[in-house]
Amino acid sequence: RIMIMVNYQKQVPVKGKYDVVVCGGGSAGIGAALAAAREGCNTLIIERFGFFGGMATAGYVDPMSEFAYNGSLVTGGIPWEFANELVKAGGGIIEEPRCNVSFNPEIYKLVAQRMLQKAGVQFMMNTFLLDAETEGKKVKRIFVTNKSGLCAIEADTFIDATGDGDLAAFAGVPMLPLSEKMQPGSFCFILSGVDTSTERMHIIHQKNHRFNHQAVFVRDALFKLREEGEYVPQFGGPWLATTLEDGCITVNMTRAAVDATDSDDYCAAECKMREDIFRLVELICKHVPEFKNAKIASTATMAGVRETRRIHGVHVLTGEEYVNTVKFPDSIARACHPVDIHLPGDEGQKLTFPKDAGYIPYRSLITNEYDNLLVAGRAASADSEAFAA
Repeated sequence: RIMIMVNYQKQVPVKGKYDVVVCGGGSAGIGAALAAAREGCNTLIIERFGFFGGMATAGYVDPMSEFAYNGSLVTGGIPWEFANELVKAGGGIIEEPRCNVSFNPEIYKLVAQRMLQKAGVQFMMNTFLLDAETEGKKVKRIFVTNKSGLCAIEADTFIDATGDGDLAAFAGVPMLPLSEKMQPGSFCFILSGVDTSTERMHIIHQKNHRFNHQAVFVRDALFKLREEGEYVPQFGGPWLATTLEDGCITVNMTRAAVDATDSDDYCAAECKMREDIFRLVELICKHVPEFKNAKIASTATMAGVRETRRIHGVHVLTGEEYVNTVKFPDSIARACHPVDIHLPGDEGQKLTFPKDAGYIPYRSLITNEYDNLLVAGRAASADSEAFAA
């Protein structure tokens, strides 16, 4: 197939100049924008949806995990503040001892919006990042589009919190090689009418330390049906979490190999997994008593993405460094989630628990190419093992 190429040129207005521009309003972008604004920076956050939260709210990835390890709180700062604001608003519960935070996605959106507004962050919602212009070792401006048309935005510092490293890619930052098989995507959904009162449904409260909170009884029922000749789509887990509403849970179980930076591939995977959601729910409702009255209340705005681009930063955090708790002179954060590798071709999963909470160095957020670009979130510089944590 021959690709036809055309030249395109257009003058666009410069929307504004800021101290800090954050691209992406997921959890990483929320934290980055709050931190910048609280330091007195004139801060703009750009988000492609009309709400904040990223995979938490657009993808129904619930709970936020995990804040504590080996009996101690590991992650504090803005993330822990956000978790507690969720609780105050009636939209979250903190499950000790891991301090996972199950949440209501709608209240998450509201709390994020309120915290950003209170800090004085300016918003550009329903806005897509299109390209970047660089000059020497600086990202000079970015180009975005929304219903008002194309425009340019300038800043002293840009923070790429897009998840897929879109800004870094547009600026030509080298990327780390992807693992041989990228982790699959999952299309999460919410079920209503679930009987959550039984002992085995306590799995929706993910409290146990060093434990994979799969709903094994659902998993076993689906395997049995497959052995009996029923068509059971590929799935993972399942992992269930409470939305804090009676009888409503979020479900993470669909699975498809996907390159989410390839629009056609991502579209096909979403369509496949949407079909899979309805088939899997049909089977569960028929064969698992707790789900006999369950209905699909909603599907996520988008399929969840586990892995795409990661920058080749000044330092590449390794899995060995993470699980062995290597402390760096420029450590800026700690994390304690296990190395959690989902396999794209089957129901498999590989879990490795760190000895203690790991450290994240500042050098994994910056590049050798630009002095005013940081990358926060899953596009930061880490190998496949550390990334999976």
